[in-house]
Amino acid sequence: MAHTTTRVIPRTSRLLRHLDVLRTIAEAVSSLDVEEVIDTSLSALTHVTGHEISSLHLLSPDGERLLLRGDRGLSDALRDVNRVLPVGRGLVGGVALSGIPRRLDEVTRAEDLLPEAHRAVAADGIRAFVCVPVRARQTVVGTLSLGRQSAPGFTDDETALLQCVADQIGLALEHARLHTETRRQLEDLERAQSAVVRAERLSAVGELTRGVAHEINNPLAIILGQVDVLREDAAEEGSRRGLEAIEKAARRAAAVVRDLRQFAEPASPQRAPCDLGERIRRVLALYEPRLRAERVTGTAEVEDTPPVWADAAQIDQLLNNFVENARHAMVGAHGRGTLTLRVAAIVSGVRLEVIDDGPGIAPEHLPRVFNPFFTTKEDARGLGLSVAHGIVREHGGRLWAENRAEGGARLVVELPLGLRQREVAGPC
Repeated sequence: MAHTTTRVIPRTSRLLRHLDVLRTIAEAVSSLDVEEVIDTSLSALTHVTGHEISSLHLLSPDGERLLLRGDRGLSDALRDVNRVLPVGRGLVGGVALSGIPRRLDEVTRAEDLLPEAHRAVAADGIRAFVCVPVRARQTVVGTLSLGRQSAPGFTDDETALLQCVADQIGLALEHARLHTETRRQLEDLERAQSAVVRAERLSAVGELTRGVAHEINNPLAIILGQVDVLREDAAEEGSRRGLEAIEKAARRAAAVVRDLRQFAEPASPQRAPCDLGERIRRVLALYEPRLRAERVTGTAEVEDTPPVWADAAQIDQLLNNFVENARHAMVGAHGRGTLTLRVAAIVSGVRLEVIDDGPGIAPEHLPRVFNPFFTTKEDARGLGLSVAHGIVREHGGRLWAENRAEGGARLVVELPLGLRQREVAGPC
């Protein structure tokens, strides 16, 4: 009669090996690299428990599925079955739902083994199976499983070791989550601090601008007044041309001062029901001679929309800025263009779009186009779009810029319809 012997590993030796596994995994946990922890854990378990397969599943964000995050020894068929498992169904899904470990000496006899898993397990000759929950902050976030082809099944010591490893993985997941959350909060804090610094700088710029504009405005008024007086007495053509050059330069400086004052001290809007369709028609009519001379076709596409509660003069100002920027971009790019001003109703109010077929906005410039003093044009002040942004914000609306897939740029304004409290309606 044949005689078989089973080599028995002394308990002290098994304990030392188990402690070695835990020490290896504990060292990996400190790295905050979840993938490294998973890989180290499965590798360390392989050398101790003598199993043929292992798998680690983590819950999907919706908590309805278990996603395979690491494995050892799975055949292609068994890996396909294990890629996504339902929570609450099957052996692994049951452990994820209940949080109770599951150990079987003959896994193919389990009534709750999923049919597709039964076929793959039987084909691979897997007999013994053990699965334990992975917890983070006392909440099950996944499962850790081992499978073995040979008898006997997994022992209490091996199951306890597996649970300890699962706890270490759960600890690594929690550390990684806290690290990510802390890093995100630090980034948010840095952005907030940067925003405060920018706001303080803009406030200082505003104070300086108000003082400078006031000091410059009075001398400019005197210069322009004296030019008018001297022009009446100028007899020579050269003198008149010189005075015209002085007047042109002074008026340009006055326009700069006006924009600076508008940026530093925006006027309180005088709101009334305002028809945006009518405003864009007026602006296009005003620009029509210049647009025609520069071979730019201006078109108004106006839907039937209710009036918005807005300051008509400020709406005209932002429209002028939009049209001027689009005209400059198109003519500078190809000496002609098509400009479309569109008004349409939306759920929250009215949308205004200014569309051109110019070169578009460089991607690196898109985040900055509404910043004060940012411009890509020569001899420009970089305040037009910044002032427009302030006007839209003061009206409770939104403004953004984007590039069109077919070429060119689009400026979009969305304005609400409603009145603010304590504001009285008047004619637009």
